[in-house]
Amino acid sequence: MALLCAHASRVIDTPNYTQQIMWSTLLLLFCLAALSGTVAPICSEGSETDCSLNGVCNNEGVCVCDPGWKGDKCNQLKLKPPSRLEPHGYFNGSMPTWGGDVIYENGIYHAFLTAKGYNTPPYDESDRYVCNTAIIRLEGKSPAGPFEFAEVVLPVYHHETHAIRAPDGTVLIYMIKYDGGPMPGLLSDLCLIPGCDASYNKSHMVIGMAWSKSVYGPWEEKVILDPWPGLVNRSSWLCQTNCPSVVFAPNGTAVMAFRSVQCDRLNSNSTVKEKIAIATAPHWSGPYTIQSKEPVFGWHAPEDWPPSLVYPVGQIMSNEDPFIWRTKRGYHMLVHSQLLPHLSTRGAYGYSKDGLSWTLLPDLMWDANMTWADGSVSYFKRRQAPALYLDTNGYPLYLLTPVDELYQNGCNWGNGWTFIQSIEHD
Repeated sequence: MALLCAHASRVIDTPNYTQQIMWSTLLLLFCLAALSGTVAPICSEGSETDCSLNGVCNNEGVCVCDPGWKGDKCNQLKLKPPSRLEPHGYFNGSMPTWGGDVIYENGIYHAFLTAKGYNTPPYDESDRYVCNTAIIRLEGKSPAGPFEFAEVVLPVYHHETHAIRAPDGTVLIYMIKYDGGPMPGLLSDLCLIPGCDASYNKSHMVIGMAWSKSVYGPWEEKVILDPWPGLVNRSSWLCQTNCPSVVFAPNGTAVMAFRSVQCDRLNSNSTVKEKIAIATAPHWSGPYTIQSKEPVFGWHAPEDWPPSLVYPVGQIMSNEDPFIWRTKRGYHMLVHSQLLPHLSTRGAYGYSKDGLSWTLLPDLMWDANMTWADGSVSYFKRRQAPALYLDTNGYPLYLLTPVDELYQNGCNWGNGWTFIQSIEHD
């Protein structure tokens, strides 16, 4: 450092004399600050928000991160390179899966996952994601597996699984379901419309919940959020709701994050894309009331976000697949961020003190290209729908993300499987 600073006026070699003076001056100022121990602090002493609610700022202006987190602002998960020789999720070539949650009961880890419902027709396109989904339960020896298939918990059509245990011990499964309209099939509004837009131009897909005293059932279920009455206001950004995830406040209030978008995607020129909203209920059983008047992460990506992470700058905000949880510092959320240039594999993190007002960070939360402990690399075309397995303090132990190494198209099942990656704790 001393040698570098001694030659600060000559280390920046540029043909533009003005630029050389500018960069040399900046380097000299940095060197003087570093050598004198007066580098500007990253955060304000005692602040938790400066450390993304994943740590606290010490008296030296440095974030001290909670277990499972790293980075100058505690804004990155400490993901451990996975080993192919150790359990790392659930792959079943005859039953693709697409994420979910793990619950511990009776000495067994139970994974509730969204899975392909049928491997052969009765449907016109049995590989279609929106037409052929069910919720299954697996049993394993650890949160990462290995898992064995146990049962189909909720048959076609149930989708976008998130399972959690309520404060009173009840096991809850939040999902997308049908509101009593036609089930999927040749006459279904979902399956008559080709392509991905089938999931938007629908009349019967709503947020539901199933509950039981045990992971083994029996299960009851009901619709908990259907904010639009039939065909009214189908261009609203809050028309179609799905991808629910719930956490509980200390007083038992249920705080639900969900994805929302307009319904008339095929018949509208609107630029509305998927947004995240919040609903709450005084008890897990409801009633659930939408609290968000506008998308919690705004309409556009902030223009001061680094173009190396988000480009083009200021593009329309688009997020889905929220996973929400709580610690002593506040509320946290992971989402599948569909911002360019990594729209099929990008994960993003947001935080909130009260569960209603949120800050989203631009950082990538996981890699699309997975380097294993043996040095080999998997190139995922899709890595989305995050969830975490947490300890009793809300600190992350495992990251669950469904992945597909072959298909980028989110309309079909492809070869999707649920990858579970360990998170390091010091």
